Amino acid sequence: MSFIHPDHWEGVKFNWRNLKSAHKKIVQELCNFDGKGYQWWEFRYTTKQLPGGEYKTAGLLLNIQDIKDREEELEAARLLAEKAELKQSFLANMSHEIRTPLNSIVGFANILALEDGLSSAEREEYISTINKNSELLLKLINDILELSRIESGYMSFSFKRCKVRELIDDIYMTHQVLIAPHLEFLKEVDDTPLEINVDRERLIQVLTNFLNNAGKFTETGYIKLGYSYLPDEGKVQIYVEDTGRGIPREEQRMIFSRFYKQNEFSQGAGLGLSICQVIIEKLGGKIELKSEVGKGSRFTVILPCRVVS
Repeated sequence: MSFIHPDHWEGVKFNWRNLKSAHKKIVQELCNFDGKGYQWWEFRYTTKQLPGGEYKTAGLLLNIQDIKDREEELEAARLLAEKAELKQSFLANMSHEIRTPLNSIVGFANILALEDGLSSAEREEYISTINKNSELLLKLINDILELSRIESGYMSFSFKRCKVRELIDDIYMTHQVLIAPHLEFLKEVDDTPLEINVDRERLIQVLTNFLNNAGKFTETGYIKLGYSYLPDEGKVQIYVEDTGRGIPREEQRMIFSRFYKQNEFSQGAGLGLSICQVIIEKLGGKIELKSEVGKGSRFTVILPCRVVS
């Protein structure tokens, strides 16, 4: 045991206790046999029962440090290639998303400047289109800058303790006038008084994004905002649930990808959920999604919490 790295002791002890059942075993351990530092070694061994009832273990000990070094180099090269591919894809998507509203702005601005025979109604429609695309372009640029700031660590998070019930009440009150009147807006709360340590405004930003998306894709039924305590995990789940169109299973893995949009013809750059995921990770939590086509979706934020009196 003195030759083996302390982090591997438990595994070695387990294998030793189960040596009699090791018919064919291959394990890799960090060992320091010469006092010059730890290297990777591979133990290959088998155990057989002899006619007299005793057990005999025989095996081979191989130095695989060179193989491990090559694996690390290959993994580093793979990650580098993956980052380059993601960057190229990101720039291509960004170029497309910026060009679409920009072309609309330039096109309608030229019509307004060059066409003298436009009616008052046509002018108002073209001006409205220019304004909408200007807002869309500004939001896209702001989203890209925000995502970049968060991931690079330049965006600071102000962590403070806040009561979950008060947070949900505030968000619910704000959105009561924003949710479409034909949809039922529900609130569901837990009786346990809970407190979380988060950047309150950033968490509100995430939940607002969930509520806005629910409003876009729900035509009938309800939208529900709520939370419940998970005592076994010491966490709280805060969720937005709707009875909207739902998300196909094959698309659920892509829903948080940058520039992904469930409806390619809808406005927006598809960066909202990607930003939400980065924010929640920075807050020490995670996002879960449950959805069924035709029945609705439920986006859940899971965060560490504590019970307060």
